[in-house]
Amino acid sequence: MTLSTSSSDMRINHSDPNDPRRVKERRKIALWTILFGGSALLAGLLVVIFAVSQLREAFPNPFSLQRIETSANALDSALRLPPDSDDTVVYVFGSSLIEFGFSPEIFDQRLSSKGIHTRSYNFGYGNADPIIHERFARRFEQIYKDTTGTVDLVIFEFSPFQATTTRAVQTGQLNHAAHAILGDWRDFIEVAKTDHEEAIALFNTRYIRNGVPAEAVTNLLATPLRNMQRIQSEANDNDAEPMGDMGWDLYHMLMSEWPQAHPPGGWYVENRGGLPPSASPKAMALAAEVMAKMQHPSRMEASRQQRLACCDMEDLNIDPAMLQHFIGAIKHAQKVAKRVDLLLMPRNQDIIHLSALGKANLKDALATIQHETGVNLVDLSIEPYFSVTDFFDADHLTLFKGRQKLSELLADVYAENGDVVK
Repeated sequence: MTLSTSSSDMRINHSDPNDPRRVKERRKIALWTILFGGSALLAGLLVVIFAVSQLREAFPNPFSLQRIETSANALDSALRLPPDSDDTVVYVFGSSLIEFGFSPEIFDQRLSSKGIHTRSYNFGYGNADPIIHERFARRFEQIYKDTTGTVDLVIFEFSPFQATTTRAVQTGQLNHAAHAILGDWRDFIEVAKTDHEEAIALFNTRYIRNGVPAEAVTNLLATPLRNMQRIQSEANDNDAEPMGDMGWDLYHMLMSEWPQAHPPGGWYVENRGGLPPSASPKAMALAAEVMAKMQHPSRMEASRQQRLACCDMEDLNIDPAMLQHFIGAIKHAQKVAKRVDLLLMPRNQDIIHLSALGKANLKDALATIQHETGVNLVDLSIEPYFSVTDFFDADHLTLFKGRQKLSELLADVYAENGDVVK
């Protein structure tokens, strides 16, 4: 009887949730769940961080963020110049048209040959819009608020197709990511006052995902499928000779010749944000061959159609809110730079034909910008004429010929007007 009673006392009473032994058992299970679950979560997080890091090292600007982030980190370049420097400091802000189309070294050399000494920097970046330009210019203002006038001239490129209503509906993901990498914890606290979920998402993107939102990873994983579809489409296009691996061959050749250009797609200190101005004769010859293939009418038309679909590039129905964000960007820059000019890059007139509506919309947008900011306009969109051979797609200048032509032309504009002299 005694043994039977003792055995019964040792059993857990499963019908009693407050039984001490049952409570202990639940706590033990919960602890192991937390430990194993937390370990799995941490392992997954480390895998994501490592994968993002490897992708950034292997591919040119894989998430459309590397260039924005590294450019923003280099905005203090003017503060690092020798105190006795007499060079006029020129910052060029803008889109990928600037990133690939402007060479600080060529620009400065051209002006130097005319007796004008400048130190210019390329702060162009792709896949952006006026919302991101405004955040980028705000970062610029924050850096120089105590050293106003250090930057003598900001040339701010305006790409009207980035401010269209068509483009406005496609900007959410990249805007979120750009907000995360251009802001800091103080900005996130401000966001939290009105939107707790967005503030948490920004914090996660910035500090846990290394600036890459979850959606960007998903999109990147879909890239091989899109590339296969593109290759198949090209194979079915008998009008154009297939590119094959020529593009990648050129890319790898240039990366081997430009050791400073790493990680690819970033902001290179040695070239002040621009691509190196030259390469070996072999690389230059291959580049010319690749560019010529890109200029085939079929490929140019495909590029044109893509711009029409994403950006309404010929009718230019401007979104008022996007235009105001661009105006805000100029105003941020004006608070700390001695002067800000507005730039229209050369248009590929053989491929992009603005409609009557597009011309009117562009004219109105420029008038609004100038009325609200007072900036001077440097309009290179039509004159002098840039032929299709100066572009490798509907709007980007070729890596060497087109980029040199634009950089020298822009230098000549300022040399003739004497506008960059302190």
